[in-house]
Amino acid sequence: MSEAIPTGADWLFEMKFDGYRAQVAISGSEVRIYTRNGHDWTEQFKVLLPPLKALTKGSVLLDGEIVAIDKAGRTNFSMLKTGIAAGIPLKFYAFDILEKDGEDLTRLPLVERKAVLEGLIGQRDGSDSLQYSHHVVDNGQAVFDAMAAGGHEGMIAKKADARYVGDRTTGWRKIKCTKRQEFVIGGWRPSENGKGMASLILGTYEEGQFVYRGRVGTGFSDAMRHKILKQMEARRVEKPAFASVPRDIARKAHWVRPELVAEVAYAEITPDGSVRHASYQGMRADKRASQVVLEAASDVRNAASGLDPELGKEIAAAVGVKLSNADKVMYPGTEITKAHLVAYYAAVADKMLRHLRDRPLSLVRDTNSDLAKTFFQKHQLPGMPTTLKAGQLTKMKGTESRILWIEDLSGLVGGVQMNTLEFHVWGSDRHSPDLPERMVFDIDPDEDLNFSHVKQAATDIRDILATIGLQSWPLVSGGKGIHVVVPLVPEANWNVVKSFSQNFAELLAKTEPHRFVANMSKARRKGRMFLDYLRNGQGSTAICPWSTRARAGGTVAVPLAWEELNGLDRANSFDIFAAAERAQGPEAWIGYSTVEQVLTKRMQDVIRL
Repeated sequence: MSEAIPTGADWLFEMKFDGYRAQVAISGSEVRIYTRNGHDWTEQFKVLLPPLKALTKGSVLLDGEIVAIDKAGRTNFSMLKTGIAAGIPLKFYAFDILEKDGEDLTRLPLVERKAVLEGLIGQRDGSDSLQYSHHVVDNGQAVFDAMAAGGHEGMIAKKADARYVGDRTTGWRKIKCTKRQEFVIGGWRPSENGKGMASLILGTYEEGQFVYRGRVGTGFSDAMRHKILKQMEARRVEKPAFASVPRDIARKAHWVRPELVAEVAYAEITPDGSVRHASYQGMRADKRASQVVLEAASDVRNAASGLDPELGKEIAAAVGVKLSNADKVMYPGTEITKAHLVAYYAAVADKMLRHLRDRPLSLVRDTNSDLAKTFFQKHQLPGMPTTLKAGQLTKMKGTESRILWIEDLSGLVGGVQMNTLEFHVWGSDRHSPDLPERMVFDIDPDEDLNFSHVKQAATDIRDILATIGLQSWPLVSGGKGIHVVVPLVPEANWNVVKSFSQNFAELLAKTEPHRFVANMSKARRKGRMFLDYLRNGQGSTAICPWSTRARAGGTVAVPLAWEELNGLDRANSFDIFAAAERAQGPEAWIGYSTVEQVLTKRMQDVIRL
């Protein structure tokens, strides 16, 4: 896991090598080289043997990394794979010593073990295949800056007084300059012609579950694809090992036992936990699949966004909500807890309450914290926090309706206490329930459509509305689509607004049937977008701006300015960390709360079929 850089003289900093972790056992001229899984790879790394055989007449057990060095002086994992097969020069960087001449050194502080190790290896020419891994005491930021400037993968921070422990501990921190890590291969997608492999389907293990992490389809030569496909064919299974896989990915996939481990470079991890712009680097035979977890930089992100879970607990107490099980993880495969969500809503409350306060709402609550069993709640249930308000109103048709609403931050926190992951709101205030203050066009695309189609649809809808005199603003839903939101002066009733929105959707479906449908049937939506006007009836709701979603990764519905839309490649671009940071900036919907526009008869006549 990438972590913040520690400070103090009790920390040592070393280069993070991009290679194979190995232990070297030496007894006189006898040398054995073992991978971290205990496999004897002496033969594969025979190019390293000469200096190791001459190191001592006694016995030692060394810990270190086997690497290949490229022309720029950087460790290169892809070149290492080639080097093993071709016998090109490799290097072993020793960074620890566990035993010397029968004496167990593992109980000594790291700084003392390294002194023994340095004395053993001594100063060596840079061309020698055996090297001592030097370190710097304190001054970790300077070391990190040097590693980043040199294009290296990162550094390792180690407690100077730590005893030797074979596994990673809090006294040993990996701090990366680049974004790359191991992923387990859970399947593959075939090429368009049905032959060969187009991309690998990746996963990691999180709390005992095999979690989908996206795909990688670049970085392969033809020979690599053929070799990997042969390895996967030998591991074919009928059903995926993943806890869940997006349906559009699963539709054409072939599944394998999750045993193969691949090194992958990527641009970022998306809010739903998938790799973006991934590139294959090579296979890792030195690491067990069960050891592979997502190396998310959660500590850094918490600090950057201010979403401190301890602060969340304090906020809950301050607004009078008893937050039970505050450390419960709310999104599988993440570290987002209930306390994180409280901190998030505190960060966005000022902007969110403008769209939420005093509006009848529906809550989407999670039952098992696995996103698999959520349910809607529209009225008061036993045990609900008092900071969530409950009452009744009379609808246009004369029926009484029980409602919930929120007045301030304490209501949002009360919702979090109830495991609420989504806040959906009416388009009207509860005091004037018959007169909507907004109209929403929800663009819901077929799963196979690229997000570029959704963005173009949103801007086209904006432009058509503008020609008849209505301004609109975009909301990325945190899921697949975009909401085009039209603020209204509350004069026309729900029947007028729903009729207008339905006519508008049906007009687009008739004039551009290859792009739009006005029928919610998924069968009719194939290759097209459903323009959902049903949000505009009394009692219907739409996701509130700044609300979290009950979707993987803790994504958020975020308001945008129109000019920002082109820069996004998905509707779930913002998780709670990114959204909280964004909320501290200027308002995106400039003019939304001050524009005065009504649905005139002329507007209704223009779009009526």
